[in-house]
Amino acid sequence: MPDIDEQAAAWLTHFETALATHDDILLRRLFTPGATWRDLLAFTWNFRQFHDRDAIAAYLWATVQDIEPANFAIDKDFQVDPVSAVTSAPTGTYEINFTFDTAAGFADGLVNVLSDDESPAGLRATVLFTRLTGLRDRKPKWPQFGRYNHQELVNERRSQAHRKRYTDREPEVLIVGAGHNGVFVAAALGRLGIDALVIDKHEQPGDSWRKRYESLVLHQPHGMMQFLHLPFPVSFPDYISKDRLADWYEVYVKALDLNLWNSTSFLDGSYDPETERWTARIQLADGSERVMHPKFLVLATGGSGTPRVPALPGLGDFAGAVTHSEGFRSGADYTGKKVMVVGAGTSAHDIALDVAVHGGTPTMFQRGPICIVDLPTANINYGAFNTRDVPTDVLDKRWLATQVRPTMMENFKFVTALGNDLDRKLHEGLESAGFQIDWSPYGWFAKYFEVAGGYYINVGASEAVIRGDIKIRQHDEIDRFLPNGVQLTNGEILEFDAVVLATGYENQRVILERFFGKAVADSIGEVAGFDAGGEPERQQYKPIPAQPRLAIAGSGICAGRWYAPLVALEIQAELEHRVPAAFTAPGHPSRTPL
Repeated sequence: MPDIDEQAAAWLTHFETALATHDDILLRRLFTPGATWRDLLAFTWNFRQFHDRDAIAAYLWATVQDIEPANFAIDKDFQVDPVSAVTSAPTGTYEINFTFDTAAGFADGLVNVLSDDESPAGLRATVLFTRLTGLRDRKPKWPQFGRYNHQELVNERRSQAHRKRYTDREPEVLIVGAGHNGVFVAAALGRLGIDALVIDKHEQPGDSWRKRYESLVLHQPHGMMQFLHLPFPVSFPDYISKDRLADWYEVYVKALDLNLWNSTSFLDGSYDPETERWTARIQLADGSERVMHPKFLVLATGGSGTPRVPALPGLGDFAGAVTHSEGFRSGADYTGKKVMVVGAGTSAHDIALDVAVHGGTPTMFQRGPICIVDLPTANINYGAFNTRDVPTDVLDKRWLATQVRPTMMENFKFVTALGNDLDRKLHEGLESAGFQIDWSPYGWFAKYFEVAGGYYINVGASEAVIRGDIKIRQHDEIDRFLPNGVQLTNGEILEFDAVVLATGYENQRVILERFFGKAVADSIGEVAGFDAGGEPERQQYKPIPAQPRLAIAGSGICAGRWYAPLVALEIQAELEHRVPAAFTAPGHPSRTPL
């Protein structure tokens, strides 16, 4: 029986030979016809994916001479066995983790293979993933080993305080927003020795979580939420409250020596292609303004930050309190009150449940069907992230390799069918209570990637709906608001003491236009969701062709952890002019399809 380690090494050797000799026949013998490839910067200086063998070959032959990949080898330093069986794939599938070099730097990868006698290595690839990990002649600044300078260590806090004031220089990179994306990118830049300043409108690190409603708890398990470069302590619970998470931001900023100015707002900015610098106007904590000229700007605000307030007929006539979910703090403020919650997404469910727990009477007005999944069922999507048995870096790499849209949608469809069967009784109870369920075949996880909403992971509110503790009405029943409540289209009047608008936030375009003007916002276009090439996180974390030296980082904690190191490498490559000019030209095959 062939030795799988020898076969893995042979596959890499043949792959390198095919690329070096431009041998199309050999290349095709190494891949199945339906193989997929996802590349993060290594071959494309972009985030791209290719959905069959023909597309893989076409791209490689168009660009391989510029990339110069070489020295493919099994990754002996991988945290687990670099060659191992894949239990979640068809029987006989093996995973090979490898490293390689390019003209610009160093990279790693993963390939899933199946036995195939037609291949010279006895293996054919079904999944290929490649990723840039560093640039040539640029070693990371940490970890630091073997240097002891007593006076430097004694004075480090004073030195850091001086450095963070920026009295004698401009930051190379200005990061707007100190949520997870902002601090992750700052940490990744710091590791590369790139001077970055983070500014944030809140008073303390973590306030973007700390100031949210008191009952907020993350619905994803511990493993999905790990922070870049600083994992949670083993004492952390599987599910993390917003206050514990907020406190961890403070620890993170201090431990990684990030340059952060709190109580500081970004006002506007413009880019000068001649000087290759931004003019950024910011407002400081004392109300004064300062103009900075960074070489690169990262927008990490996590969204527009602008509450979406729908036009509700007669809302101005309502005599009770009206608040957006952004301003909601605790159901204790609504004890004994009848509360109308407009919306039925995650925040609406959390708020309605909190009101009910504190003795209020909530009614959710549903604006459209919503995907509902019970927490244990949702966890099926996360696989080994539910445990603490496999290193996060290993799981992240495997996850990134399968972020190929056709594969994702196929997986979503399978897990959704399984989940609907597991949650059948829950769904039946909800429908009996008048709740409209979104029966999309791709389920809640597709909603997360497509629109970052439209679902609820049940942690108790669904049972409250079924019991009648949370009442359900439909938004299209509303005729108009009255001083004491709302009149429905059938003439019925429902009395309310307060209204909470759980209606979400405006999209990224709003903040792009506010900060940079309509022309720039129009040129960038839509942000988030899938791009035309199948990549998730459209226009985020990757180069933006319409606006040089701007990056948008606005997705969840796990995406921030995955992509922040790549954003830092993009910035380093751009500042040092390492990206070949052809790869930034319109129409180049590396560019994201329109």
